[in-house]
Formats: sequence, C-alpha cells, structure tokens
Amino acid sequence: MSTLSKTPAKVLLIRLASFNRVSLRYCAKVAKVNNNKYTNTVLLPQTKFPLRLNGAHRLAMDNYLLEKCGFSELYSWQRSNLAPPDFTLHDGPPYANGDVHMGHAVNKILKDITLRSRVIRGQRVHYVPGWDCHGLPIELKVLSTTKTNKPLTPKEIRSLARTYAQKELERQKKAFISWGVMADWASGCYFTHDKTYINNQLHQFLNLYSKNLIFRDFKPVYWSPSSKTALAESELEYNDNHKSRCATVRLLLTKLPPVLEQFSNKAIYALTWTTTPWTLLANQALSYSGDIPYCLSSDTEGTLYITSETLLPSISEKVGPLKKVLTLSGEDLKLSEYSHPIWKQSLPFLESPHVTDKMGTGIVHTAPAHGNEDFLVCLSHNIPVKSLVDEEGKFTEDAGEFQGLDVLDTGISAVLNHLGDDVLHTEEIIHSYPYDWRTKKPVITRASYQWFINTEVLKEKALESVNTTKFFPRMNESGFMNYLRQQISKRPFWCISRQRSWGTPIPVFYDKRTREVLVNEDIVERICQVFQEHGDDSWWTFSVEQLLGKSILKKYKLNPEELEKGQDIMDIWLDSGISWSSVLPEKFADLYLEGMDQFNGWFHSSLISSIAIQGKAPFASIFVHGFTVDKSGQKMSKSLGNVISPEEIIKGKKSEKNALGIDVLRWWVASHGVQHTQIPITEGIFKESADNVQKIRAVLRFLLGALHEEDSDAGEIKTEYLLLDRFMLHRLYHFNKEVQAFYDNFEYHHVAKAVLNFVSNDVSAVYCSLVKDRLYCESGNSPVRIAAVDVVDDILTVVTRAVAPILPFLAEEVWLHHPENLTSVPLYRSTPCDPPGEWNDAELERIVNVALDVKRLVNKMVSGNTLEMVGNVSVGKEDFAKLSKLQNERTSTTSELSCILQLSSVTLIEDPACTSPKIDVKPIEYALCKRCRKYPEFSEGELCIRCRTIVDVHFSM
Repeated sequence: MSTLSKTPAKVLLIRLASFNRVSLRYCAKVAKVNNNKYTNTVLLPQTKFPLRLNGAHRLAMDNYLLEKCGFSELYSWQRSNLAPPDFTLHDGPPYANGDVHMGHAVNKILKDITLRSRVIRGQRVHYVPGWDCHGLPIELKVLSTTKTNKPLTPKEIRSLARTYAQKELERQKKAFISWGVMADWASGCYFTHDKTYINNQLHQFLNLYSKNLIFRDFKPVYWSPSSKTALAESELEYNDNHKSRCATVRLLLTKLPPVLEQFSNKAIYALTWTTTPWTLLANQALSYSGDIPYCLSSDTEGTLYITSETLLPSISEKVGPLKKVLTLSGEDLKLSEYSHPIWKQSLPFLESPHVTDKMGTGIVHTAPAHGNEDFLVCLSHNIPVKSLVDEEGKFTEDAGEFQGLDVLDTGISAVLNHLGDDVLHTEEIIHSYPYDWRTKKPVITRASYQWFINTEVLKEKALESVNTTKFFPRMNESGFMNYLRQQISKRPFWCISRQRSWGTPIPVFYDKRTREVLVNEDIVERICQVFQEHGDDSWWTFSVEQLLGKSILKKYKLNPEELEKGQDIMDIWLDSGISWSSVLPEKFADLYLEGMDQFNGWFHSSLISSIAIQGKAPFASIFVHGFTVDKSGQKMSKSLGNVISPEEIIKGKKSEKNALGIDVLRWWVASHGVQHTQIPITEGIFKESADNVQKIRAVLRFLLGALHEEDSDAGEIKTEYLLLDRFMLHRLYHFNKEVQAFYDNFEYHHVAKAVLNFVSNDVSAVYCSLVKDRLYCESGNSPVRIAAVDVVDDILTVVTRAVAPILPFLAEEVWLHHPENLTSVPLYRSTPCDPPGEWNDAELERIVNVALDVKRLVNKMVSGNTLEMVGNVSVGKEDFAKLSKLQNERTSTTSELSCILQLSSVTLIEDPACTSPKIDVKPIEYALCKRCRKYPEFSEGELCIRCRTIVDVHFSM
C-alpha cells in the first residue's frame, strides 16, 4: 500500500484491492539488453499502457474511454453520490445556429475544467447546459434558405425556425459530449423555446410589469432597416470604415434675441453640422450650450451667422472666411426661433448639456425621432416626437415629396438638393458607425413604439452588486468591474421588444381605440395554459377570444372585437437573461463564465433582470475569457477564410494521421484560454500542446510501470523510507496544495505550467532518475524498494488527479491501467484524497536541496557516467550538518548522498572556510557491477556485493 493509504480516513485513497509488496511475479520477463545473463533478475517496469497513441489509435481510444469510463453518466453519478452544498455554474446559452467553433471549445472546456476540478475533490456541482433558440439570425437563416415566392406566415416561419434550431443544437450537443464535457445531456438541458421556459418568461414579464419596471413608449431606438426590427446595443457591430456624407446647413432666424435686434434689417442664420442630413426632415429644434461662447460673424457678402466662437476658424475653412462681429453667450440665444429648412414652421432654440464646442458648429440640429439626446431635450420641453421613417428605413407618406426614398441612400441626396443654397458645405467622413450584427448593414436611430425596462431606477442597486462581485482572472479584476459598471451606467433603458415572429410573444392585448394595454395575472396564466396545451404558435394562430377564453372575457367584461393582441416578441437577451429564474434552484450561481462580449450581453441582461425581480445579482463571481484569433491576431471568421474547427484539431485537418485528440484541445484551452484577451491559434501552439501532453503521458507511464501485482501471502511487510522519499512526499504535498489553489482561482494556465514543471523536474529528472536502482535492482522484498514503490504510487495518484480536470481522457486511461484497479472503476468515482499534513517538512527540503545543488556541480564537471567517479565534497559548517543527515560517515558508497549525487563513492568534508560547496572527482579503481551498473564489482568481472546476494537467492529458488 502507498503512503497515502496509511493516512487518516479523511484523506484515504480508496484501494480497489489489497496487495503486499514482497514476492514478485513479474521477474520472469527477460529484457533483451546486451544479452546480459542477469537481466531476468532485474525488476523491470511493466505496463500495457502505451507510450504513444497517434492518429486513428488516439481517436479510437478517446471513443473507447468515453464509453468505458462513463463520461456521459458522470454528472448524474456525482449528483447522487456526492454531498451538498453544491458549486453552481450557470451556463450562458450558446446560440443554436452554425457549426461549433474554437470559441465554443474555449467556453465549454473552461466550464468543464471548473466543474471537474470540484468533483475530483468530492464537491457536488450543479450545471445545466442551455441553448438560446430564438431570434433574428435563425429567422433570417430559414427565410434565406426557403424557396417560395409568397410571404411566409408567422406559423410557417416558426415551424421552420424551430426545426432548424433543434437540428443545430443537437449537432452542437454532440460535439460538446465528444469533448468530455460533463452534464446530463439526455434530460438535463434548458432551451429558451421550451414550453416550461417560455411560461416562466411570461410570468417574469408580468412580474416586471406589475412593478412598473416595464413600460411601452414611443422612443428612438437602434433600428435595422435590413432586418426590420429594433436592435439592442449588444446586437450591433461598429464599422470603423463607414462613410457618412455630412453637411453644414444654415437655418434662418425668425425671432431674434434682444442682443441681436440691432441687426433686424439683415438675414441672420444659425449654422449647424450633421452627419445624417436625411434627419433634417424630422428636425424639431436647435440645441445650444449655456456654457460655451458663441459669436455673430459675417461672410464676405455680409451675410450673418451664429456659431461657436471657438469653432469659427474650422468653420471658416469649410464655408469660406467668416469675420467675428459680436460675441454672444448661450444665454443670449434663449428666446431665439428659426424656420424649419423644409417645412418652414418656426421652431425653438433649446439649451442642452450634450452640446459642446469640440466639433461641428456648437449648434446641434435636433431630431427627437432619431437620437436619444435629442429625444431627452424635446421630452423635457414637452415637444411631441415627429417620425417620418418606416420600418424599411424609407420616408413615410408624411414626408411629402420624399416618400419612399431610402434614408441612407437616395434620401440623403434628395434632402440636400431640396435645401439648395442653404447647404454651405458637404463632406465625406470615415468614422465608426453601428451595423446590424447579422445582416452586416448599417442601422439607423428611429422612434417607434417599443417595450422598455426602466434600467435607470435599477442602476444604483446594480452598481452595488457589481462592487461585491468577484471577477476572474484576478489580474483583470478591476478592469472587468469598471467595464461592467460603465455598461450599466450609460444605459437609461432597455428596449426588450422586437418586430419578428421567431421568439416569445409579449403577452399583452391593446384596446383598438385607446391603445390601452391589457395584461394581468389571470391573462398570463390563461396564455400559459394555452401554450402548454397547444404550443406557443397559438399566439399567432388563435383569435383574441380563443387566447383569452370565455371566463376571462366574462370576468373583466371584455369584448374581443375591441381588442387586438400584441405583435412584438421579446428580445433574446431577455430570453437568456432570465435563465437564472428558470434553471437555478436557489436563483443564484457561484459562477457565470463567458467571453468578454457578454459584459453588454448576457452578464448585463442577467444582472439587470435579477436586480429587477429579486433585488440582487444572480451570481457571486464572473469568469471572463477572451476571443480566438489567428496567427496574425485577426478574429476568426468564415469571410476571412481563417477559421479552424475544433474537429480539425481533434481528428486531423487532412487525415487521421494528423489527429491530436481531445486532450490536446483541452490542454490548449487550459494553457491559453485564461490569461489572453486574444487566444492565439497556430500550428506551433498546438504542436507545443501535443508535446506537453506527451511528456506528461510518458512520465505517468513510467510510474505505472513501477507498480505490479504481487503475492499477498508473503508475510509481514517492512518499509524503510529514505530522506529522498520523504522529500518527494513533501514536494508532492506542496504541489497538490499549489495546484488546488490555482483551480480555486480559475488559473488553469498556472495549473498546466505547474503540472508540466513538477512532472518534468521533481518527478522525472529528480526522483525517478534517483530511485531507478532501487526499483530495478533491489530485491522484491527490500524495505527501501517497497518504500520507493509506495512513493511512486502516491505520485501517480496525486498527479493523475491533479491533471484530470484538464486531461480527463489521459487520466481515465491511466487509472484503467493501475494494477490495483482490478474492477476498472473510473478515476472520478474513486474516493477523493489529499496528501496529509505530516508530509510537509521544510527542514527536509532544505537538506535535500543542498545535495541537489552539489549534484548540479557534479553534472557540470562530469560529461559521462558519474557513477564511474568518486568525489570529495567540501562544505561549510551549516551545509555539513544538513548533508550529514544523508551520510553519517566520512566516506560511503551506499549513503543517500552518494545516491543523490550518483557517485560511486562520496567523502564528505567539513570546511569552515567554504561559503559554497566544492567538489573534486576522479575515476573509480574498479569496473561497475554487470547487473546494476551502480556499485563497483565484488570481484573482477562479476557483481557487487548486493547483486551477488540477490542473484544467489534468485537462482536458488
């Protein structure tokens, strides 16, 4: 039994069978090494665990392990066999659209590492994977692939979209399962188009509406003419190379302020500059600042203009020389009025805080239908909003001669041509402009009737919650916290309605005459009942009377002929954002883990909805990962042709010969998915990952080879632990502690580095290389050999469990080959263990480290076999005291010090003048033993004393 098995029960490693290490059965195997006649007396390593698995063999083993080790049953097993409290990770649902990509791999594997790192230590976890199944991208996809000349009905669109979403999520699910991601994939997932999920969402809508947090209003929102729907900020992409045609326009003053009455016999114009000339049709005011200086200026013909005094030089460069005539303040403009450039009605000047003198003219053209700041200015002055643009982005009938023109195309030229001489200058600028994230076409700001959540009243509590949330990786904690705070602070309301068919309907009815909203608890309960029985398509196919039912119509004295049902669906960010209320048992998760884009997406919508409904955040911590990029640092996309599929890494891009397997993909995620905001994908990085996994595999194979089935009838076991063994247990204790701390802080890249460093150096380069003689050449019942095997077993156990969350396939394969695992119990179903505290011995580490320092000196001095050398080691008083623990006589050939230094003989000398160890070496006088190649031979051409004794016993058996 290993040392771990002798520790107290709370850290006891389950042993699948009991064996005594004395009489060995495996020494009959003969290695063909130089035809040495003593080889069959050497206890060579034995294991069927292959050193390498390449190509098709790697793929076959991955598939075998998935089935053999119960990957698909692990989640259910841990729910039944591990004790609460749970560690809860809430899954941000991926979109049910498209092939799995490297971003999916990063996200799902990081989540799986997080969960497995808990389960391997005996902590039960709660994780329900989900899919975001509604929304515009799916609707557009099915519309683009459906060949028909007639418009599809909402029911037809929804049927196609549902089928498509189901097919896509099943494809994605299959990939996630193949990656070893632990979950109840058969029955433990959530889908935003599921009946139960939708019914919860309808109740939460009513909850928010009853709290007066949801309202309907006519407001400017981002609008996509290409998709014919409102969009949220999170559904935008900003094109930095967008071209806008801008114009400097003059507007004639019709009412002069007192300070300008002396110029009443002349025409005076206000100059304004706009990047959206088409919005001039909807102009309803001019905005100015009370805090910046203005001036009256004259051009060469004596025409007078009002502009910012600061901006006068830059304005002159565009419209021609302007000479200042009079300095004005913002207050001087207060009572002014001007004539609308097209409709000719007199309109006001309004003071507004958003006006600056950084660019433009200092006087801002204000169209409340097409700008949030414009809207707020007019709202504060009770000016009704005029909207002249329809859902296709074209001017409406109320726009007169401009009706039907595309505002982003022909509408711009038509408006500017109509203004004629009032347009003093036009220019084209390249700047960042919002685009629809799916159609890749520009959006506009357009006022329309929409449903909103009043985030303004929720901000204070939301910001307080952010302050108490932990963010990971810790190195970016303050940056992540501040960014989320910024997203919350700048959002006065959240538009939650969309004008599409594929989604959850907003469950309201309108009075046809007054447009009054009708919704209450009875109505929502009734709709949920209808949805449960007939599906949510019934919202589009049933009449008002069928939806409400006779009892509700009678109870509230409603006439169905006077009512109409709403045609809007809910924003998919609300769909997924309230998932905490449907999926989490306690409505709270220990961790949300998603990419950086979710600060204004799922993190944001989850926080706002949870603050609104339950008054607190739905998470304790947020883990943020970056985006995958190619070798040039460019984001991967199909249009650029730089996409690499996870399946290409696992199964090989061109053939199975290039297959790297699942663990290499997982190692890459662990090594690079945490610390980088841009996660690099190159052939070199994956080759390095494959090499690192192979290094770990090779060392674990060596450890397995040192463990063997033994005869249990050999009597009492005697074990003698040397200082090197205890040193290794000390290092193992600290390795385990370090790795678990990294897992707790989600620093998986540090776990990978720590494992690779420990396995390569402490285990392979130090301990394994120094105990090979004991493992191979000592007798089977030698107490020092039994101790070394015990330590090897402990190393194998701790390292395998440490690496298992990242490399579960390798870990399970190792565990299947463990000679004591006779019943092939999967690693994750074995009893958790931790190295006991008594392994921690700092003084022992100091002793062995001095010896290892001396060994490094030996290696520098001797280029060949150091065992053919003897050495004199001179050290100071302090180091002499330490090394004396390893060699208690002046000269020795069998001391631990000679073993560590790998010298045939060591003479230890105390020299008070030595400030650092010194060593002299010279060749031995005799040849090395023909069997162990370590000690000088007993007689010429024969064996050393130890080997002669072992060989005599062996051949007498």
